Amino acid sequence: MRIIRILFAVLITVVMGLVVLVMILPGEKIAAIAADQVKAKTGRDLTFEGDVGFSWFPTIGISTGKVTFSNADWSRNGPMFSAQKASIGVDVLAALSGDIRIKKIELVSPDILLEQTTDGQANWQLLPPSGDTSDTTTPAPVGTSGFALENMVIRDARLRYFVQGETPVEIAGVDARLKWANRNAPADVTVTAQPGNNPLTITATVADLDALIAGGISDLSANVSAAKGEISFEGRAGLAPEAAGRLSANLPDATGFFAALGLSGGVPGAANLDGQITLTREMQLSLRQGHLTALGNTLTAQADVNLAGAKPVVNAQVAAQTLDLKPLLQAPSAPAKPATATPASGWSKAPIDASALALVDGNIGFAAEAIDLGDIQIGRTRATIAIDNARAVTTLQELQAYDGSVTGRFVANNRNGLSLRADLNVAQIALQPFLSATADINSFTGNADLKTSVLGEGQSMFAIMNSLDGEGWVSVGRGTIDGIDLDELLRGDVTGGTTVFDNLSASWTTLNGVMRNDDLLMELPRLAATGEGTIGLGLRTIDYVVSPQIRGDDAPVLVVPVKIEGTWEDPSIAPDLDKVLKQNFAKETEELEQKAKDAVAKELGVATEEGQSTEDALKKKLEDEATKGLLKLLGGD
Repeated sequence: MRIIRILFAVLITVVMGLVVLVMILPGEKIAAIAADQVKAKTGRDLTFEGDVGFSWFPTIGISTGKVTFSNADWSRNGPMFSAQKASIGVDVLAALSGDIRIKKIELVSPDILLEQTTDGQANWQLLPPSGDTSDTTTPAPVGTSGFALENMVIRDARLRYFVQGETPVEIAGVDARLKWANRNAPADVTVTAQPGNNPLTITATVADLDALIAGGISDLSANVSAAKGEISFEGRAGLAPEAAGRLSANLPDATGFFAALGLSGGVPGAANLDGQITLTREMQLSLRQGHLTALGNTLTAQADVNLAGAKPVVNAQVAAQTLDLKPLLQAPSAPAKPATATPASGWSKAPIDASALALVDGNIGFAAEAIDLGDIQIGRTRATIAIDNARAVTTLQELQAYDGSVTGRFVANNRNGLSLRADLNVAQIALQPFLSATADINSFTGNADLKTSVLGEGQSMFAIMNSLDGEGWVSVGRGTIDGIDLDELLRGDVTGGTTVFDNLSASWTTLNGVMRNDDLLMELPRLAATGEGTIGLGLRTIDYVVSPQIRGDDAPVLVVPVKIEGTWEDPSIAPDLDKVLKQNFAKETEELEQKAKDAVAKELGVATEEGQSTEDALKKKLEDEATKGLLKLLGGD
């Protein structure tokens, strides 16, 4: 817009000064004068290629071949503007009366390049600052008094936007139209393009185009529509850029709308947004009274975003009553498998894309009264998320779940490959609903206290679960274990039942995805149980021995080890009979052995000496007899 203003303000000035010569000056002369004036005002070159046609009544008209406007001297990316054809029409009668009324500007296949450096320089900054007095011989910029542009048409444009250090943005096939009936009327702008898979239309009404062109503020009404959705703005704005007003969005198909913008992502289904926004010249964006509806949820938000750096820095507060996240957790439907196919088991090896951690930095506070994760239900939650250079730390100040509470923190770090860490403190969580929801284990009841730290790394769930390292402990008050009755087991019944215990405690260490425990202790009214073994968190296996025992006065009277082994999906549970015999019948076995030794000694006529065992006496007798036999064989006495 500034290019057009400069070019045609200078052109009309020349026409006003040389109106008596307008019929005899060739088109090339007009173009040369315009180019010289643009050079004087901006320091940039305006070049016309090919023949320049000229008409003078009732509209002063110039039509050209290719037009090129050079870029800033620091750019290395070619001209800022070029067009294959250009035509300009000026109202002669209005010009004779002192008004400059451009009837029409038409640009065919323009290529527009907008660039910005990291230190804020922009190639669209064409005129020196108003306070710059370094060149006192340069006349002041031509004013816009008496200037009007009724109609401007741009066809098949390519717009490129380069910000140093960022991925370039390019949109081709852009059509635009500006209608401005007179200086006192609003200007209407319409832009159509297709940066994605659906057409995109932008409409805007500028109340004071003069003020906007001059770098000031104007009332602005704007609308972006695509894929049956729209985003609207009502407020005030300037080209700095700066804006303040109400932003609203009504998107029946949010994913489709983002796709029409050439962007991936979005949320499934409909989304609506409403809030008051402010954008300053320093690229500070704020959102107040924000309301977002998506996935059947309504959230309120307040945010401040610094857009001046290499990435946005966000400080926000987000709140919800009940947050339903089931739609985000639903896996995409897969083709049906043959009836004979075996269901896949184990952790997924699909790559995890954690690149989103590097998109923003900042701090976000979150509050919800309830969160629905499908199988997992969470109550009142208060948390903060701090993101810095692809590392996010989520701190749980409060999380109510399954009659208990959880505090601690989670760390997701994608600076050099993905790693995940959890440090949790759990108080009085109900085991049966919790384990059923998270691990599909329904056997345990009771309330547990737990503390754990665990670290995993890798680019898939399989890799992370097989790399887990950490430690922890758990303590459970009175509860039950369904599927096994330890009391009946000791009586020989292995058909199932329920074990009722008074308390349970255990600690563990985890290395390379294998959790080891050696100190399980479960106390029952008449029994006790200890346990030791390993659980393969990565391979989803278990190799564990629980040893129920009848309590005696000083030591267990009877111990029946129960071996649990196999996969999580199909473990086997059975008494370890070998250990049963070794641990419970060792005394009887020893007595039988002694009786056998005594019978052999009597048969051989072996007498034991004081302090000598029957076994030692038998050995000595056999050794003596063997010596005598050997001497006799050799001819000795």
